[in-house]
Amino acid sequence: MNNEKEAWGTKAMVLATVTTAVATAALAGYAAYESRKTVEKAMEALHQPPLYKTTGSLVSIVIPTLQEEDWIEPLLTSIRNQTYEPIEIVISDSSLPDPKRLTREIAEQYDARMVDSPNLNVSAGRNRGAEAATGEILLFCDADCIFAHDFTEKLVSLLENGAVLAHGSDCFYDNAISNTLHSPWRWLKFPSHTTGRGVAIRATDFFSIGGYDEGCDPTLGCREDLDLGRRVMEHFGRDSVRIDRGALVATSARRPASFWSGRVPWPERGYRNGVIPV
Repeated sequence: MNNEKEAWGTKAMVLATVTTAVATAALAGYAAYESRKTVEKAMEALHQPPLYKTTGSLVSIVIPTLQEEDWIEPLLTSIRNQTYEPIEIVISDSSLPDPKRLTREIAEQYDARMVDSPNLNVSAGRNRGAEAATGEILLFCDADCIFAHDFTEKLVSLLENGAVLAHGSDCFYDNAISNTLHSPWRWLKFPSHTTGRGVAIRATDFFSIGGYDEGCDPTLGCREDLDLGRRVMEHFGRDSVRIDRGALVATSARRPASFWSGRVPWPERGYRNGVIPV
């Protein structure tokens, strides 16, 4: 009798193990499929114009750069192919002369305006760009992003429907493994987790809270993008920050990859501690 119970117990354990393995494989397969489709959707804006156009208030897309001449052109291409208009592009650059010249040459091809931000500080870079912008709405992003066709349109829609600060959902376009591991975050991400990969806010609201905190030092663990969202909620209420999980922005995995390898990722963003990364 005991042998029979032990046999059934062994079979149950084997069945549970196999079931768990199959379920895990199925979830991993779905995550890989979903992450690939998400990247494909975001990357469409690199290869084809939008199917339609919608209009509204002028949106100023502010991009801080430091030696980003190898990364910024895909972002500018995706901005050109947005469903929303009108858009102006303001690049706030802190590069040395040679990379600055290359960035300016690329910017001119896309009718982007470039301003100098001599202070090596990402918050200062964003603020200098915002001060030079003329749009009613400011959209801040990093230079290695790619917007899906309707990214700007979706964020503006959130603002028009009561949000003070709007942001979307991100994925990694240049590392399939990183993107698959990251994919659940797109659905679990809290509205309050506002990243610099694409956030929109009306200019009047942005300046009313003092813009980005230029004393926020990422090398000491401060995230200027999360800090902005926190201050918006403190000033306007928790419901003032909203997310559209269908608003897709693809970004490079270069910073998370450096983090996972044991290096501090912030230098790859530039503007850090007065040192230009090499």
